[in-house]
Amino acid sequence: MSQTTLSGKSYLDQFDTKAYLKAFCSTFEGNASEKGATYFHRKQIHDFYTRYSAKWDSKSARLLEFGGGAVITSLIGAAPHVNQITFAAYAESERQEIELWKDGKEGAHDWSSHFKYIVNVVEQIAGDDAWRRREELLRSRITAIIACDIFCDNPLLSKQEPFELVSTNLCLEAACATFGEYKEAIKKLAGLLKPGGFLVMLIVERETFYLFGGKKWFCLYLTQEQVQEALTEAGMAILVMERDPAPMDQIQNPTVSDYKALVFVAAQKVVF
Repeated sequence: MSQTTLSGKSYLDQFDTKAYLKAFCSTFEGNASEKGATYFHRKQIHDFYTRYSAKWDSKSARLLEFGGGAVITSLIGAAPHVNQITFAAYAESERQEIELWKDGKEGAHDWSSHFKYIVNVVEQIAGDDAWRRREELLRSRITAIIACDIFCDNPLLSKQEPFELVSTNLCLEAACATFGEYKEAIKKLAGLLKPGGFLVMLIVERETFYLFGGKKWFCLYLTQEQVQEALTEAGMAILVMERDPAPMDQIQNPTVSDYKALVFVAAQKVVF
């Protein structure tokens, strides 16, 4: 009998957030199946902010992390370049994890190896004091932790002013069942941006499932061409699209997922 593939509302009651963090985020290297992927994503984020952060005022800029789950890694590199971060997550358990970490409470996930890696290695800023300062900076930058649902007319479920930046990572392809839904989701995220604002995304290419917690989870099969189409239709101009192929042994013998590549995308909302 084939294994049932879970998706959607199953994330509310069948997804163990703490177990996920332990399996995939215990160290900066991530899961064993993600060889090289960690450096690729962190380096792409660093390069994006290095190249484009002069285009907004970091003293007032607001960033939305949409569908962030309970993961903060993409925000470690973003924190010095924005003034406020709104963290939006679908499941209450995910929002609780972010609250625990932000407040420095017992039981919070330990992200220290990620801070050390990004600040000391990727950004090449030496010293323990550097990554510890970044940790406190990010805590102060996260000013709101809210619920989200990409299928609602207002995906943030509350009134928010437009953002200078929207970041989303490995989210929409897990939520959307069809390419049509995916295109509508991209349009909604574009609608949360100010004119000239930036959408920054990490996408899995041509993945149909991933395995976690003894369960099989759905992923929408996407190609780079489809992502380009969705962004163009949403009025976004693509600035960066970089691809990191999955290791060949992972492609030939998928143990955690059947992804073929990670794709980092940065796009800017066209001003008409």
